[in-house]
Amino acid sequence: MLPLEERMALVAAVEGVDFVTSFDEPKVSRLLALLKPDIHAKGTDYSEDDVPEAADVRAYGGRVAITGDPKDHNTTDLLAHVRDRAAGNGGTP
Repeated sequence: MLPLEERMALVAAVEGVDFVTSFDEPKVSRLLALLKPDIHAKGTDYSEDDVPEAADVRAYGGRVAITGDPKDHNTTDLLAHVRDRAAGNGGTP
């Protein structure tokens, strides 16, 4: 798993991302109320109907967006594949 700082750097490098932060609380609602982002993005393991903080975002005029690709892969498997290819073992993606 990538450390938090590295994941944040990757997200910050995406064109169109204005700000990246982390939080230690179990829910993001307080941070959303403070920052009031125009768009609150969640991964594809959510739908717009089951984002826990969707009402909070909409209350200040923001919108919820479901982004990313299906969660049918992980970083551990990707790195194993890269290691196998680098070692000449082929590997499957």
